Amino acid sequence: MVHIRTLEELERATEFDGPLYLLGEGTNVVLLRLLEGRTLKINIKGVECIPSSNGSYKLRVGAGENWHRLVAYTLHKRINGLENLALIPGSVGAAPFQNIGAYGRELSKLIESVEVFDIVTRRRRKLSSAHCSFGYRTSVFRTEKLTRCVITHVNLVLGQQGLRFDYIDLQRRLNQYSRDEITARRIAAAVIQIRRNKLPDWRRLGNLGSFFKNPVIKEAEYRQLNREVGIIGYPFLDKVRIPAARLIEVCGWKGRCIDGVEVWAKQPLVLVNRSARRGVQFLTVATSIVNSIKSRFDIDLELEPVVLGRD
Repeated sequence: MVHIRTLEELERATEFDGPLYLLGEGTNVVLLRLLEGRTLKINIKGVECIPSSNGSYKLRVGAGENWHRLVAYTLHKRINGLENLALIPGSVGAAPFQNIGAYGRELSKLIESVEVFDIVTRRRRKLSSAHCSFGYRTSVFRTEKLTRCVITHVNLVLGQQGLRFDYIDLQRRLNQYSRDEITARRIAAAVIQIRRNKLPDWRRLGNLGSFFKNPVIKEAEYRQLNREVGIIGYPFLDKVRIPAARLIEVCGWKGRCIDGVEVWAKQPLVLVNRSARRGVQFLTVATSIVNSIKSRFDIDLELEPVVLGRD
């Protein structure tokens, strides 16, 4: 494993003929027993904040910065935009990799560009947001060969986004305030409370947050599904995004513990490590869940974390 603190260290470390793997903080990684080759731990730091004349702010952030600390930094500076993404674990460099999002805010809407080092061409590049092919929990960095481009910095434009608090959970937390009293800090505080209530602390109970992506289905399929099990749907382009947690619950997985892997009772999207010792145990349980959802609803669940290595 090589700890990367500068672009020069990154350039030297990638002069390697064997397999290369990238690691942020590891909060979205299923690690299998054998990881052959060289792993690069991206620790490039730094936050530059430049105000613009139109009231917005441009931030250039090192990929090794902690994501939640960045959110706290912007709130301290009274810069809105990231408040809905508070308390998401992981590094800044990992955020565009899977296009993180929560409570009505997608990171892709805030990114101006992503700076990378291309291992193949040996050149530093800057990819505009349009060239990152952002989608629901995905990007060009995830759909193409994983180690081709190493994210070194993320450039954000913040400060002019309207506040988003139209999700039901947020509305319930904020209903004590009038619309004029709702601020970015109060939204962030509400998001933090919601996440702490729903999700186990990964420092006490090992977990990767959401283990499955919420599926997107056609409108007609959603209407049929809603009649069958009662499920909330959210418009997504010309389709409907539905909560995978509801499907998992209906199939009887909520609260079950198999081979040391527990389906979290408060939020069945989360798989918690009670006594498992190998990553493959999580994949085995996840595969069983995926198969049961497919068998009952003919809906495909996709895994959200990245799987590294082999067993």
